[in-house]
Amino acid sequence: MMIISIVKLIHMGGTMSRLVDKILAFDNVVFLLSAILSYASMRYERRAVHLENMADTVFIVGLICMTVASLVLSLEIF
Repeated sequence: MMIISIVKLIHMGGTMSRLVDKILAFDNVVFLLSAILSYASMRYERRAVHLENMADTVFIVGLICMTVASLVLSLEIF
C-alpha cells in the first residue's frame, strides 16, 4: 500500500504507474491468500502439510511480484 501511495505522490508516467498499481493490487491478493492458507493449515490438521506447502508457494509468488513491482518502479524513477 505504501508503494502505491509513493507512485501517486511522484506522479509517475501513466502506463508505468498503472502497471505498478496492477502488480501491487494483485500482490495484495496473493499475500492475503497466503495468509488464509497459512491460517487454514493451523485449523485443519489433516490437511496441514498440504495447506502449508500451498501457503509457502503462494507467499514466494507474492515476493516475486513485489520484487517485479519494485524493479519497475525503480527503473521508471531513474
